[in-house]
Amino acid sequence: MLSCCLCWEAQAFSQVKVRFGETFKQEEIQIEFQEQVYKVKLDELGAGMINVPDSLSPGYAVLYGPRSIFSFYLEPGKQQEITKLSGSKIEFAGAAKAINIYLNSLFLNDRNPGYEKSEEEFLEAWEPLLGRLLSNLDSLPLPVDFKKLERRRLHYVACNLLLDYPFWHARLLRLQMYIPGEKYYQKLLELLQEAPSAYEFVEYRRFFRDGIQSLAGKEKSATGKPLDKLKYELDYICRNIQDEELAGYLVDASMSGYIMYSGAEEMGEFLSLYREKVKDEKQKAAFFRLYEQYTRLEKGRKAPHFSLLDKDGNRKNLSDWLGNYVYIDVWATWCGPCCRELLAFHKLKEEFKDRPICFVSISIDADEAAWRAEIEKDGLDVIQLRANREDTFVNDYKISLIPRFLLIDREGKMLDAHMTRPSDLKTRERLITLLLDGDSGHVRQVD
Repeated sequence: MLSCCLCWEAQAFSQVKVRFGETFKQEEIQIEFQEQVYKVKLDELGAGMINVPDSLSPGYAVLYGPRSIFSFYLEPGKQQEITKLSGSKIEFAGAAKAINIYLNSLFLNDRNPGYEKSEEEFLEAWEPLLGRLLSNLDSLPLPVDFKKLERRRLHYVACNLLLDYPFWHARLLRLQMYIPGEKYYQKLLELLQEAPSAYEFVEYRRFFRDGIQSLAGKEKSATGKPLDKLKYELDYICRNIQDEELAGYLVDASMSGYIMYSGAEEMGEFLSLYREKVKDEKQKAAFFRLYEQYTRLEKGRKAPHFSLLDKDGNRKNLSDWLGNYVYIDVWATWCGPCCRELLAFHKLKEEFKDRPICFVSISIDADEAAWRAEIEKDGLDVIQLRANREDTFVNDYKISLIPRFLLIDREGKMLDAHMTRPSDLKTRERLITLLLDGDSGHVRQVD
């Protein structure tokens, strides 16, 4: 009888202690480690503990905190502490302390290797970058096994710094857009070489994901259509990526990203490819849940109801504006691109005053005081609402990236769950077209 008994032992966990301070009390933080996500809600003192199975091997992890992201080396089975100090400073204690100080050093995290330079000058400055990173690593008294692993990762750190050039070059020179020349893309293609053993590095996966997206942006910049870009990405993956694990990751990233940016419409033709390429059943289930949720926001579907408080404490419902088009700006005070759209949003509201279009601003700020201070400072005369943690608005409208703009028709149905920005000339053109096509009378804005 005893020989048939099954003996088992409960899985052991070690704790990663995290302190962010009272400013961030009740905020949720998460650690991504070996393709798993571990979450915790901070207590009233802004502290929390994340449990990680002891059975996992040591490796790189990412901590996503309130308005901050940090990389660190996690050693399951050992105690580790992470304390967020003022500004961007962070303090480590416990296991892997020296490694984590290195991973968050200014030298390693200098994100400007010359992005303001011309393309030719930048490529020349970028070439010796990996050598400098490796020399710095060799000079430090860190464990030999870690150094061996880190040397491989640093190659992809350098690759991603190359990949960031177009974005930062445009931003630093205040350009609306910058598309590099052929030399840049030749270097990118030269570096896009598979190394299956490097799949564990998030930098490796990110380099392939964003590198292919960069190539797609170049090839399809003439049409500017997100669907054309997606088709290029999927075609590139099918033709060039041999490693099944990487191919599955990239197909999931491209299709999930498209849905979150552009919605689920026109995605049906790609679903069979997704099922073929993505082998991970959990990943598949998550994708199809995402797909199903976004189909609820397709054009013609009833817009999810919301009921939120305005700046004066009055409750406003979506149904209050039936008979009007509703153009919604979803934003937060800590989001720079959001704040840059506020004036354009206000100008559109003034232009379409007394027409059947309501302009509604919905903040997702956790900090109510910061929201009130911002709208008081700017004095923008639009309907001002705030969605707090208890409201379902963010989940119902799948707000994962901001700024985000929504357009709802006069019957309360979705017109566009990813409407263009107020500063985009296409927005004004579309609103004018709606009025010309469907309105003969004038309806005043509901306050």
